[in-house]
Amino acid sequence: MDKNLKLIAIVPPEPVYSEIRKEQEYIAATWGPVHALRTPPHLTIVPPLSLSSAEIGLLFGMAGAFAGSVPPFKMELRDYGSFRPRVIFINPILNHTLHDLYDLWNQAILARMPHVLDKYPERPFHPHLTLAHKDVTHQQFDKMWRYYNNKKYHATFEVDHFCILKYTEEGWVVEEKFYLK
Repeated sequence: MDKNLKLIAIVPPEPVYSEIRKEQEYIAATWGPVHALRTPPHLTIVPPLSLSSAEIGLLFGMAGAFAGSVPPFKMELRDYGSFRPRVIFINPILNHTLHDLYDLWNQAILARMPHVLDKYPERPFHPHLTLAHKDVTHQQFDKMWRYYNNKKYHATFEVDHFCILKYTEEGWVVEEKFYLK
């Protein structure tokens, strides 16, 4: 069976997109981790899913339906967080619409193709915009977290769409945008 990796995410607009990318590039240049640069800055709604061709059609159908049922909303980002021992990220302020969008996706996938979430049993929704992750050593993490722990960041933007990203040999790319009603 042909499997494809897809992920559902919010990709922030300019200038927030470039601000986040600049932080990822700073981390790469200062401490070395580059893996986060293989993905556009984004906030994950549904983590990477391995899908058959038939399931991809179902995913795109759900995306179209959900885009028509969720209004645009404001997203606020504030400061930095971490998942020890590898992940540094920017914190979004969780709001009801973002959580509703997550719930729509999670419930629909669990109802129609639950096996694609087997990799993520009982995973809580903890939205974040990753600055560094997979290729971070413990030593790098400690240095980076000392830098980001008390650093301030604030941005707001209008979320008027979400994206389906696809995995390629070069990394993740936006495959399609779905605009909110």
